[in-house]
Amino acid sequence: MGDNEDYAPTGLLGQIGRIWRSFRRLLHAHIDLLRAELDFVLKQIGIIAGLAGLILVFALMTGALLYVGGFLFLGEWLFGSMGWGLAHGVLFGVAIIVTLILAIVGAPASRSLAGLFVAFLAVIGIALLAGLNVGYDTAAYFAGQLASPFDSPGLVALLGGALIGGVVLMLVLLLVGGLSGAVSGLLLGALLGAVLGWLLAGAPWTWPPAVGMAVALGLILWPVLAVVLAWPTIDLEARFSTLYPRQSIDAANETRAWLEEQWQRRRPKVGR
Repeated sequence: MGDNEDYAPTGLLGQIGRIWRSFRRLLHAHIDLLRAELDFVLKQIGIIAGLAGLILVFALMTGALLYVGGFLFLGEWLFGSMGWGLAHGVLFGVAIIVTLILAIVGAPASRSLAGLFVAFLAVIGIALLAGLNVGYDTAAYFAGQLASPFDSPGLVALLGGALIGGVVLMLVLLLVGGLSGAVSGLLLGALLGAVLGWLLAGAPWTWPPAVGMAVALGLILWPVLAVVLAWPTIDLEARFSTLYPRQSIDAANETRAWLEEQWQRRRPKVGR
């Protein structure tokens, strides 16, 4: 009987009431349909997001496996030891991180590329020196001319590398940092040169480890040269000043100053 009352003629107000009740039922029907569809859509989005997350996880795992396994495989295959692959992988990652940091602070990409080019030439030169045993033969020759205890090729290589490295780095830092830089360059160059001289000429090399060592030294030299070449061009204030909304803040300060000026001019009139 209640349903029949909705359709019974009860005048204008009754007609309006029936229209309102019909509209409300229609609105609730649309809302229920929208809720059902949104629930379905959100469930589908959740499923897609979960699958996408799994894809990302496995993609990262696969990339890490290819990166680590690739370097280890190449180290064993090309240079005779997975240790070279581990060293090359770590040094390559460090070099990329340094290059990206230089890009963040605004260093020109050409400086990193120049460091990479010089490091590549150094890899070729070091590989030839070690693989052909030029350094060892030279150290052995001079050791044969010297009396004990300097008649060891390893000691000659150590002292010769310290001398050459100290002189070279002293001259470089003398041009860059003046006399104080030359002193520190002499000490640092002697230390690094002694290590490098002993590696290159302290003992005879075969080609696979010689090339492996050259690649490792080149990967060390690349980020060092990139930082040295890019350092004079880095301006942190200019690089990060664009991240500050200076124009908007200046405009807001000008507007505030203008409003304060207008208020100071009109306040006496308001008081009267």
